[in-house]
Amino acid sequence: MQSQISRWGNSLGLRVPSDMARRLGLSAGTAVEIEARDDGALVVTKARRRYTLEELVAGMTPDNAHPALVDDAPRGEELL
Repeated sequence: MQSQISRWGNSLGLRVPSDMARRLGLSAGTAVEIEARDDGALVVTKARRRYTLEELVAGMTPDNAHPALVDDAPRGEELL
């Protein structure tokens, strides 16, 4: 499918046809990653959600905590 690059202010924009946006689950404001490859290809992918440290810590429970987070006795000659 072809689209056209348009000027938006001092930048350029790529319009995504509505049927393709619907198929991909894209809407206004969706974050995307843009990659320019050496062969001239422009690759646009839906960005993965980035969690804040607060969101990650809030999701911690004793059931999903990593065992290394448990405070255990010294095993060698660590200085405490």
